[in-house]
Amino acid sequence: MALVSVAAAVACAGALSADDGAAAAPLAPGTPAPAFEAVRMNGGTISLASLRGRVVLLNFWGIACPPCRIEMPELEKIRRRYVDQGLEILGIEEMNASARDARRFIEGIGVRYPILLDPEERIGRLYRLEAHPTTVIVDRAGRIAWINAGYLRGDEREIDQAVRDALAAPNLP
Repeated sequence: MALVSVAAAVACAGALSADDGAAAAPLAPGTPAPAFEAVRMNGGTISLASLRGRVVLLNFWGIACPPCRIEMPELEKIRRRYVDQGLEILGIEEMNASARDARRFIEGIGVRYPILLDPEERIGRLYRLEAHPTTVIVDRAGRIAWINAGYLRGDEREIDQAVRDALAAPNLP
C-alpha cells in the first residue's frame, strides 16, 4: 500500500518548477510567507494578509493527484479540531481544474474549508512547490512555520503536531 502512495506522490511531482529559469531554493521555516490574493471556488477573493493573526494551513493539491484525495479529508478533520483555536485552512487547486470539476471533487470527499483556484500555478511558483500535495503552515505573524511535500498515510499526525505547535507559539512580529 505504501509503495502505491509513494508512486502516486512521485507522479504528482510532475512538472513543478520555478518559472524564472533559476533553481530557487525551497522556502524555509522562519521566512515570510509570500503574499497572495486568489479567487475562491465559490466566489469572491481572499488574501493571505486578511488572515494575519490566525494560523493558516495552505494545502496545494490537484484533482489528478491520488495522495491529495487521501490527505484532504484528514485535513478537514484537523480543521474541525482547531478552527476555534485560530486555524484556517485554504486548499489551493494547482492543476488547472475548472471550478465545476473542483467543486464536484470537493463535494465527493467532504471538505468544507475554502478552495482557491490557481490555474496558472502563480501561488505555487511563489511557494516554490516541488510536488502535489504540499502543505505549508503559516504562523500568526505571517511566517512559514512548517512545510511538507507529498503525503503518505500517517503523515496527518505530523501535520496535526505542526498545527498544534504553531497555535501554541507566541505571536511575535
